[in-house]
Formats: sequence, C-alpha cells, structure tokens
Amino acid sequence: MPISRRSFLSTGLSALGLMGPYLKSVPASASAPKVIVIGAGISGLAAAEKLSIHGLRVTLLEGRERIGGRLWTDRSLGAPLDLGASWIHGIRGNPITKLAKRFSQPLYKWDYDNELTFDLLGFKARALNRFDELAAALLDVAYNNRANSSSVSVAEAIETVSRKHLGSQLTSKEIAFLTASLVELEYAAEAESLSLNGAFEGVGFDGADAVLPEGYDRIASNLAAGLDIRLGTKVDTINYSVRGISVQAGGVAFDADFAICTLPLGVLKTGTPAFDPPLPAEKRRAIELLGMGVLNKIFLAYPIEFCRTDILNFNRISKSSKEFAYWANLYPSTGQPVLCALNAGKFGKELEGLSEPDRRERAHKALQSMFGIDIPAPTASRSSAWQSDAFARGSYSYLPVGADTAERISLAAPLKGTIFFAGEATSLDNPSTVHGAYQSGLKAAEDLLSRTK
Repeated sequence: MPISRRSFLSTGLSALGLMGPYLKSVPASASAPKVIVIGAGISGLAAAEKLSIHGLRVTLLEGRERIGGRLWTDRSLGAPLDLGASWIHGIRGNPITKLAKRFSQPLYKWDYDNELTFDLLGFKARALNRFDELAAALLDVAYNNRANSSSVSVAEAIETVSRKHLGSQLTSKEIAFLTASLVELEYAAEAESLSLNGAFEGVGFDGADAVLPEGYDRIASNLAAGLDIRLGTKVDTINYSVRGISVQAGGVAFDADFAICTLPLGVLKTGTPAFDPPLPAEKRRAIELLGMGVLNKIFLAYPIEFCRTDILNFNRISKSSKEFAYWANLYPSTGQPVLCALNAGKFGKELEGLSEPDRRERAHKALQSMFGIDIPAPTASRSSAWQSDAFARGSYSYLPVGADTAERISLAAPLKGTIFFAGEATSLDNPSTVHGAYQSGLKAAEDLLSRTK
C-alpha cells in the first residue's frame, strides 16, 4: 500500500445519555455458552455484539470507567474532540462507514489537499513538490528490498532514496520534514524504528477519509447498547485451559467457557494481567517484537476563528521538523474555533512529561510562528497522553525493524480452543486502524462460534 500523507491522522457518557448500568437485551438460555470479553474498545464491542446476537451469554470487563478504549471523545471545550481515533480511512466499503450509517451518524469528508503550508525555512516549493517523487522512490526501494525489508528501516530507505534518486536536490532539513510528514505522523513511530515492510503492510479501503462531527464515541456507545459491561473492572489474571476460563478482577472471579482478550499491545507488553499458564513462546515473542507507537493530540480552543475557515490542514515547516508540524482545523467540521496539533514518536512522548498549561503554551507559540504573535490566547486546551495511559500504553501498533506480519498472526492465534485474541495489532489487512480493530473482533467472535457447534 503506498504511503499516504496521513492515512491515520487520529467523555461524555452523560452527554450521550448513557449513565447507569449496561444491561443485556438479547435473551440467552441458561445453557448457552458463557463468554468473557476483556476490554470494551471497538474490537471487544464488535465481538460481544456478534456473540450476543447468536445467543451466547456475554460479559465485558472494562478497566476504565468508560467504554471505547482508544475511541475517546471529549466535549469539555464545547465541541466533540476525538483524543484517540479521528478518521475513517477510506469510506468506500469500510465497516465503520456502515456503522455510522446504521447509527445515523453524519460524516464529514476530509480533503488532505485542502492545505496551507507555513514555511519558516524557505524551501516549501522544492520540498513539497518532491513529495510524490519521494513516495514513488520509496516504493521502488521497498520492491527491490522485499526479501529483507524486515531488517531495513524506513530511515535507511529514505537515505538510499535521497542519495540515489534525488541526488543533492534536497537538504537534510527538507528530508527531515518529508520524513515527519510521510512516516512519523502516519505510523506514530520514528523512521529509524519502523521497518520498510511495516510502511507498506495492509490493504485499506478506497474512497475519501472522513471524520465524525458528532464524535467517534457515538459508534462505540451505540454498539454497547444492551450489552453487559462491567466498568471499572481491571483484570488481574487470566486462567485458561481446554476446560474453560477463569478471570480474576479486583478479587472477583468471572468463570466462563470462553474468553476473547482485546487488550492493547502496549498493555500486553507490561505483562499485566498475568496469564496462567504463561503465554507460549511464539505469542510472547510477537508481543515483544511488535512496536507500539505514540500519536498525541492537543486541541486549542480560541475565542474567535483567526485563521482561514475554509482550510482544513495547516503544515508548519520549522527547524524542529517533528514538532507541531501538522494542524487540523476543526472549524469546517464542527463550527467551533478549535485547532488540533498531532505529534508522534519521541516528541509525542516528550509532551506527556509536561503539564497541560505547558503543552498549551508550546502549542500556542507554534501557532504564533505561523499566524503571528497578535493572535488571541487560547481559552482552553485538551490533550492526550497515550503512552502514560495504563489501559493503552500507546496509540497503535507498527512493525519495527526485525518484526514481520508473522508476529501479528502469532498474536491473534487462539489458545487451548477457549481463549481468543483481537485488536488492531492482530489485524493483517488493516492494522493500526479502527476498522481493523472492529474486523478483528468480528473474526474472533466467528472463530469462537465455530467452537460451539
């Protein structure tokens, strides 16, 4: 799949009228198999809904006090702000598009070409005009190195491209800008860490990308309706055997015939919850080798819309190519004067060490370098910190140097015929996406159902 500029450039239960317990609405007989689904993110909700429709007794255990996982919409600034996933990537045939239609959620098509670039270094024309050329050259390098693309980093491939294909036409700072734009905001990882095959995995969907102006969490909340979800229930241990499942959570035992584990890769890397017996070597190796990227957002709310209301995307080319390089304008989709910066990799993690006021100040200064020092001060801000989030430990997975898609297969493999695994990191066709996570939940449910026949 060719690299796109930004194919994945991602509260309020009370606001949604969802306070109070979730209750099962699909009747199941007392003799129906019992299933524990661990995690009420999109993959867990997809699996639970499908199993419930087939009459199984399903309970979801969710450590957070909310559903959705890395689908997280905040409304504290007056507009729905998606701190996690934001975009539906390729709306044609995408199952999330179908869910949006099913739940009567409007879509706003996102035009990445509708952009304005603030060039603080004076090389905009040359660098931006080389974008397609660099992407095509990367494809060529990937093809020629397909036999060992797991051991080649994207940074190494770009160095080869810049030396052999583009000669001396681009400076190191120009290449750094293109790398940040092409790679690091896309994959939430440093180009030095991302393997070349990782930059081209997956198949994707056709059509434009789109956002959900009313919030991505509306998809999760509608899927959750009628399901038995236990919020604030953090799983400590998972005992599994051919005879069944016993999950310990906060001193309470949940016994079942089957389980589906949808914990994020970042959480599995911590070794908690513990599996008994321990996970087999192939699955442990997959967890260790796969990478968990970080993509953090900061939303700044302003008293007035001071930038052009018809522009969706603002690029910032500066000496620090990785810092506040891309901004999304939410005014066209929400009608509110809110701008959102996306920061990935090391800088995204660095921001997590700052207080919210300090993040807001740094982001505002970046905007001042673009629009001038006379712009108004932000009235408020809201930002994410996915690496620090104990229930995520990152934003989404990627293939680092030394890893291959075989690791995703191992991660997804069921154990003992009673415990199944789902989540975006287990998806071969669409990793790192909401639709990939959703499809993985459906697949795990289908595999489980085949064991009940």
